[in-house]
Amino acid sequence: MVVRQESESALSPTVGSRSIVLTACTAVAAAQMATTIYLPSMPALGADIGAGDGTLQLSVAVFVVFAALPVVAWGRAAERFGRVPAFVAAGLCFILASAGLALITNAPELLGLRVVQAIGAGGIAVVARMMIKDLFSGAELARQLSLLSMAFVVALGGGQVIGGVITSTVGWRYGFAVLAVLAAVPVALALRISLPRPAAKTPAKGTIRRLIADRVFVASAVAGGVGFAIIVMIQQKSAFIFTDRFSLQPWVFGLFGVLYGAAYLAGATYVRRAVRRVGARAMMRRGAWIMLGGCVLITVVWVFEPHRPIALAIFLASYIATTFGQATLFPNSAAHAVSHLVSGAAIAVTWCALIQQGLAGIASLAGPSLTGLIAWSIAITLLAAVNVLLVAAPERPATTS
Repeated sequence: MVVRQESESALSPTVGSRSIVLTACTAVAAAQMATTIYLPSMPALGADIGAGDGTLQLSVAVFVVFAALPVVAWGRAAERFGRVPAFVAAGLCFILASAGLALITNAPELLGLRVVQAIGAGGIAVVARMMIKDLFSGAELARQLSLLSMAFVVALGGGQVIGGVITSTVGWRYGFAVLAVLAAVPVALALRISLPRPAAKTPAKGTIRRLIADRVFVASAVAGGVGFAIIVMIQQKSAFIFTDRFSLQPWVFGLFGVLYGAAYLAGATYVRRAVRRVGARAMMRRGAWIMLGGCVLITVVWVFEPHRPIALAIFLASYIATTFGQATLFPNSAAHAVSHLVSGAAIAVTWCALIQQGLAGIASLAGPSLTGLIAWSIAITLLAAVNVLLVAAPERPATTS
């Protein structure tokens, strides 16, 4: 496999694509663990620093928002200075913020450092995807992005388990220390990658305008973003649902992360095996329908309020189904959005990430205002229904792409 920068200059054949994919996977895992390790610790952290439920849910929302806002800037930095320098800078930002979070004593410090942590997380995640786009395209790009989904599995399942155990044993502060150590791994791997700086070039005029006019790009990016928004909204509420409604200890519902991870792994494996035969567009449709089914079941729990064991079982099954659907939808949406582009695909990756993270950020800001579980579950169900309609609509790529 020959590694290419977007300038079409070939990289050294000694550069291994596996090393780059490994770096990207560990980066995505570390960035996502900033949420999953954190979730089980939220009630205990709030009690220690005097932060209410609204503030704690806001700390999830600001992370999603500020992970999204600078992704285009990180992408431009990666184009101008090279993938590795931009990646390392973002990684150091994440590491320092995580270390600082282990020392916080009040809510403003929590929110401020979560912003800095998010900026770093958004940087390593988007530059990682740019590295993958440099290597692959088409169905193979979807397959490789499903590897990033498998890294997400590690973060989704392992992160909640780690967070729950750490919170229940040594305390929530150690969770942030673990995050700093984990983030050092992809940074160290990136420093071993030898990638040339991209050739200087004048940015194509009207790139943003062409992307906005490209129905394939917009629909695919938005579909992935809506799916991401649904998952974030469920994550925001889940810790409080398990604690308040089901009276579970952090280590118990932290273990449920294994189930979510298994669901995401199953979805990512399904994508790798089926996307070449079925196509990314069809896989997006399947993922969207599965997510809708999961959200409908979540709504059923709070509308009919069955006995607690039954409600817990249905809620868990719904969460698992929704996670499987997102694992099927998301890598295909990211690949389908950019694979047809003739030029500017690397920068398109950053705009796709901005749309997807931005939609998730908007939803996460709205989430805390939905105090009732029925209103919240109806909201995520409506989002899932909109996504089904979106991926079913006819698409037409812009002819000037």
